[in-house]
Amino acid sequence: MGTKTSLNRLFLLLIILLGILSCSQSYEKQKTVDFEKQYWHRDSIVSLQFIPEANQKYNLSFLIRNDNEYPYSNLFLIGSISDGKNKIVDTLEYDMADAEGNWLGTGVGEIKESKLVFKKNYLFKDTIPYIISVQHAVRKTGNIKGDKIAKGITNVGIIIEKSE
Repeated sequence: MGTKTSLNRLFLLLIILLGILSCSQSYEKQKTVDFEKQYWHRDSIVSLQFIPEANQKYNLSFLIRNDNEYPYSNLFLIGSISDGKNKIVDTLEYDMADAEGNWLGTGVGEIKESKLVFKKNYLFKDTIPYIISVQHAVRKTGNIKGDKIAKGITNVGIIIEKSE
């Protein structure tokens, strides 16, 4: 019976150790917004407030879910990082479909999910609140104003992960 008790204790210790390691490997914060009408209005800015560890690098990504109603093969986004005093703004272009018109995202069926990298190994110097934001800047070629809605976008999210 002593061997069985020792094995049970070892097994329990292993489970606890794995639990601790899995919790400490990577911090992740995520916010996802669902669009009921399956379109994203250009004035609808998705934001996530985040307090990082000082002098820690993070990967920032946007999560986009689209269906077959999305009319373009690419997606323009405006991403920003603000600490209340300073703001970094980038206009980004992502491929959403290949040359044959097949969606690049993952998933089975009509809805495809794409994790689009915004900033990789981004260094946050201070432990203060930051706001990460994204809005679409979809437009037809030659249309300066842009589309009011990005039809076929069902969900938009922001993902923050510690860099390894």
